[in-house]
Amino acid sequence: MAATASIKPVRIQALARASAIIDVIAAGDEGGVGLSVISKTTSLNKTTAFNLLASLVTLRLVEQDAQSRKYRLGLRCLELGRHVQQRLHVSHLARPILVDLCSKTNETVNLGIPGMLDFRVIDSFQGSRVLHGRASAGWRWMYHCTALGKAFLAGWDTAMRQAIYNSSELTRLTPNTITDLDTLETQLAQFREQGFATDIEEYEIGVSGVASWVVDGLGEVAAAISVSGHSGRLSEDALHRIAPDVIQAANEISVTLGGGEPHQCKVAVGQ
Repeated sequence: MAATASIKPVRIQALARASAIIDVIAAGDEGGVGLSVISKTTSLNKTTAFNLLASLVTLRLVEQDAQSRKYRLGLRCLELGRHVQQRLHVSHLARPILVDLCSKTNETVNLGIPGMLDFRVIDSFQGSRVLHGRASAGWRWMYHCTALGKAFLAGWDTAMRQAIYNSSELTRLTPNTITDLDTLETQLAQFREQGFATDIEEYEIGVSGVASWVVDGLGEVAAAISVSGHSGRLSEDALHRIAPDVIQAANEISVTLGGGEPHQCKVAVGQ
């Protein structure tokens, strides 16, 4: 799936229905909204509405009162709202750190923020070694085949990753793209342990990258940063040598967001 530059109609019906349910609950009073009202307002039968609500409750986007059995927006919505607020200033806070990382590596440095189905690169700096690839600020990208995307996946819990997998395919873009979920999950476990993710020509032949995720004051993954460049320069060994600098930059940005230092680099400098 190529990056999309414009908004398109929702292609996954379940997501459109879930969004409609959330809108109804958001418009309700603080006591919550009952299943019958949700079903009637969204024109969904009660069984469909109930099953979607059960998934939304599992994802903490919705919560159900134990006594009234009515539904309210969950704490996850508050957390996501905080993320939206942070997007307004994360680029400003991260910019000097990203510029420094760009200066150290002389490669392209990117800052990404997450979305439900993909993520967006909101800032990009090019070093003296210009990358003539597809990466560009403002574009949206898939999670499973990019260093930035896999950094997000590695930082998220199982429920969040599963929601992403349920909503999109592991599309093959190059011979190196991982399209088997078990293989991807095994790789993500390694990335989670080492504090950084890599992409070796998985999105585009000739381009590789290394990335790490940024944590905010709520302990949630708020952003991710990457260094990318031509695979001739950024071999797997080179990516591991750059990884400590990427992790240090991610930690510095996390500190500015109140998230502390989430990563300890497991790769020795100069490996």
